[in-house]
Amino acid sequence: MESFDLSDFKTINTIIERDSKDTTYKYALLRGAVEISQEYQHLKRVHGDRVEFPLGLLIEKWLLYYYPFVENNIPQKPGEEKEGAKQISFRRTFRKVTEYYEGTGKFSGFYRDYTKGSLSPDIVPAFRSLVREIRTTITQYPMKHLGYSAEGKHYSVFDYDREFEMPSGKFPVDREYLIQHMGTYSMPKAYDTIFEILGSFISGEDAVLFQWAEFIRSASNGNVSLAASLEHLRTFPVTDRDKEPAGSFYRDLQREQGFIHCAWSGKAIKDRESPEIDHLLPFSVLRNNDLWNLLPVTKQVNKDKLDKIPLPEFIEERKPAIKLYWDLLHEKYPQQFERELAISLTGPVDFTSDWQETAIQKLKEKCRYFTEVRGFDAWSL
Repeated sequence: MESFDLSDFKTINTIIERDSKDTTYKYALLRGAVEISQEYQHLKRVHGDRVEFPLGLLIEKWLLYYYPFVENNIPQKPGEEKEGAKQISFRRTFRKVTEYYEGTGKFSGFYRDYTKGSLSPDIVPAFRSLVREIRTTITQYPMKHLGYSAEGKHYSVFDYDREFEMPSGKFPVDREYLIQHMGTYSMPKAYDTIFEILGSFISGEDAVLFQWAEFIRSASNGNVSLAASLEHLRTFPVTDRDKEPAGSFYRDLQREQGFIHCAWSGKAIKDRESPEIDHLLPFSVLRNNDLWNLLPVTKQVNKDKLDKIPLPEFIEERKPAIKLYWDLLHEKYPQQFERELAISLTGPVDFTSDWQETAIQKLKEKCRYFTEVRGFDAWSL
């Protein structure tokens, strides 16, 4: 079996965490590639350091993934449900298929006719157009852009046969033709191996939360749905960005001095402008409202940083400001500050020694982990 190393896992994780997205295409492509690597190894072809599969397999996967969403008018991009809003590229054509089958078996009816090669002549033209549109969408959008965050170039993970020409006229609409005559796509062998072995964890089918929720559904004899179980499992007690008492402390300090310096830019925030309180490590990542994780910043800096992770080098550059605010907070709230720092950042630390330097190093390690391993966006001014 083909080998792989940790860097391959890091790249996949970066893609999942960091790749930009305004539709669900990325998820559909990854899920499809995972399932194909697990189900269709017999159709794989190896060319050098890449493996190749029929692109028709991905088209079929997308037909099955998106049918329920189109049938039930569930948005697959922000704002898609609004009248006149831009939609996913193939929704309008797909809707012709789902509307046709509303009275003839719905999703199951469509799948039965598709697998038997017995689609009604009334819907065949729309189906052919749908296949063309899905193939174009896959190759020109997620396949092109997936992995750009990690490699900085297009088609860095998946690619497709550029010499293939999509049939322009009528073509058979049976499953065999679709799979065998829509060209091919390829990816690195190492990724195929990861998908084959661990793909179910990536796609979520074997993920701990999914399995736990499925166990609850089964144990309750179906009285607790899978969706309800997942909602409970994802419930967390801290849901708000609680910035007190750090926020009050910084505002009091600003009133006493007439200004306060932005921790990241160094710019003075004068009394007429209230300081914004930034989560040093984003709340969306850690759900952490500890004192050490809250710093005063300008509105512009807060807007620029958003949910990004400070670069370790930038942490080092801004170390004097961070240490100053930590010292002030420690002086004001000694027990709370020490308890929170030790639990969520440093581990046991001697606060009679140079604890600030220890904390800065631990903070840089955590930032490095989130950006280099977890793949979150790095940030600096």
